[in-house]
Amino acid sequence: MKLNNNTFYEFKAPSDNKSDHSKEVTANEQSIDLALLSFITTYKLTKQAIEVDFRELVNWVPYSDSYTHYVHAYPAKLLKHIPIFFLNSNYLLPEKNSYVLDPFCGSGTVLLEALLSGHNAFGCDANPLARLIAKVKTTKLNSSKLQKELDSVLASAKRLRKFLPINVVNINHWFPKITQRDLSRIARSIEQLADSHEKDFLKVTFSNVVKKVSYADPNLSVPVKLKPEKYKNPEYKSKAQKKLAYINNLSVFTVFEKQFKDNLKRIKILEDTVIDAKATVISKDARKITESLELPNKKLPNETVDLILTSPPYAGAQKYIRSSSLSLGWLGFCEKNSLRDFERENIGREHYSKSEYETVIQTGIADIDNVLNDIWHINRLRAHINGNYLLEMQNAISEMYRVLKKNKYCIIIIGNNEVCGKQFDTQRFIRLIAEKIGFTTELVLVDDIHSRGLMTKRNKTASVINSEWILVFKK
Repeated sequence: MKLNNNTFYEFKAPSDNKSDHSKEVTANEQSIDLALLSFITTYKLTKQAIEVDFRELVNWVPYSDSYTHYVHAYPAKLLKHIPIFFLNSNYLLPEKNSYVLDPFCGSGTVLLEALLSGHNAFGCDANPLARLIAKVKTTKLNSSKLQKELDSVLASAKRLRKFLPINVVNINHWFPKITQRDLSRIARSIEQLADSHEKDFLKVTFSNVVKKVSYADPNLSVPVKLKPEKYKNPEYKSKAQKKLAYINNLSVFTVFEKQFKDNLKRIKILEDTVIDAKATVISKDARKITESLELPNKKLPNETVDLILTSPPYAGAQKYIRSSSLSLGWLGFCEKNSLRDFERENIGREHYSKSEYETVIQTGIADIDNVLNDIWHINRLRAHINGNYLLEMQNAISEMYRVLKKNKYCIIIIGNNEVCGKQFDTQRFIRLIAEKIGFTTELVLVDDIHSRGLMTKRNKTASVINSEWILVFKK
């Protein structure tokens, strides 16, 4: 069902006059609540998903870079307009300094927007690179101190000469020798610093440089080597050739310093912003939400959080660990753990031994099990990947239910997919699972994806994800 948003409320874009800021915020919050309540009322009457455009729902928010959102590239980032809409709703969060949880926080979009909306935030993620980015993105830092740390790192790095081996997957395939040497010098110099927020900032800045100085195609999130010969279009082929020439002749130090300056501007905006709330990454696993990373066996108490807002990995979507593989290697995460070790910790993984999918997975929900059974007779591995994904999501949603306060809301953003030529209605399956656990479905919205950052075709049995479903549950 598609509704005309202007039927329900009138948008008010912010004025440039700072004295009017509080009035603007109030007007925006009121327009959000009016829209949200109208959607909920309509859904209760029709039980049909409502088509929306979150860019229009919060049209005073620019689509461009803002605050620290772009300190590091990350695949399939959540459109910031979605959390802005829900986090600024007085209906959902009537009190400031409430506690918001994103159990699949990725690089921290929800966490940052929670802070900017005046709320505390908890995050969880299995990818150590994501956890690092989310931490840096939500930490206010002193720009002068950062500049001093940079100067120290550069001076130290330029004194180093010897390249020390590091476990980066196919390093010679992805990097020229001189680039390897200079990346090593910067990485070692950063690592020599005492642990601090400034050190984390430099690590994130360094990590964001890694792919830029590699042979990886910049247009793809998963590393694929740039090959000019694959392009038939002369213009594209010429651009690819120029890119390769640039990679072979660039200065890693120059690229690093430029990235630092760009990130410093972003952190300066956050530094100058009044924020009374705090964001913390507390767990590696959405299926076991802990009080902190340092206390992996101590669970977050029941009924702790006021709102859950999250975009889990999709069935048949991005390979987050593979996308992060070069950075994970250069940051030293792969010295004790392999990439496959990190993959095993992620919900939605796709590598299984043959013995693991000899029988079809059962969830106990007939509508889901019938689909999995049909897929299993076509491709047993694909049936197992998607069936296990739903079982793991069931565990994660059970944890969400446990930590959420009564009469509060859980918002899950998810996409459908196609598996073995069959529609895999993920959003409906998630709804069935959530309702089985005890949630009630209050609202279903659907928004077309305008950015290819979330559009992905992972294998020949899958289709492109081109819509996001926003499921609003109540405990």
